[in-house]
Amino acid sequence: MRYVTVVAYPDEGGINRLDQQVTELDLSYRAIHRMELLDDDTVAMFAEGRGDVEGLREILSKSPQVFEFSITGDDAGFFAYTRYAVDDLTRMLMEDRRESSYLIDMPIEHTQDGGLRATYIGTEAAFDDALSDQPEGVRFEVERTGSYTPGPRHVVSRLTQRQREVLQAAVDLGYYREPRGATHDEIAAATGVSETTVGEHLRKIEATVFSSLHVGTPDH
Repeated sequence: MRYVTVVAYPDEGGINRLDQQVTELDLSYRAIHRMELLDDDTVAMFAEGRGDVEGLREILSKSPQVFEFSITGDDAGFFAYTRYAVDDLTRMLMEDRRESSYLIDMPIEHTQDGGLRATYIGTEAAFDDALSDQPEGVRFEVERTGSYTPGPRHVVSRLTQRQREVLQAAVDLGYYREPRGATHDEIAAATGVSETTVGEHLRKIEATVFSSLHVGTPDH
């Protein structure tokens, strides 16, 4: 079994106008966990994010493309269900996926440079067909490929809410930079827990993350 991870870059900075507006919020994390093309020509999407949740709520409530939505969570982390009118590019991409023999290993993640990162699972022949028939308006770049090893890809979902808060503070303060830009004491001050608790959380977080690094053996 093989995998190929690609990043898709829409020419207009987003798949459609709604996606462009959400991209302009500059959320720190966006991922699509499920997306379905419905019989009434709408798309139902279940997504996750971190950042300006009220800004997202305002965009969805005002957009004429959106028929219904529901958001749970806050700026530190939220989940959103949205049903919206399908556009031509989204319809073409989703119909192509229905007709193909490969599968997508969810979630699909938004990258910081405006792309959509997706991992396909299948055979070399399936990948050749998918990548040779690229739609207009989207540029694809192959990021990596190799033998696929199944397992959980979205590690953050396995962390507790407190662990997520500590991890976010550690990243924001530069704890994982080289040279290290923060101490346990500084992370403790930012999160309101003790220095000892920060150390315990970071050890558990790192154990969870490193036990899940298994995407496969890359060819390049």
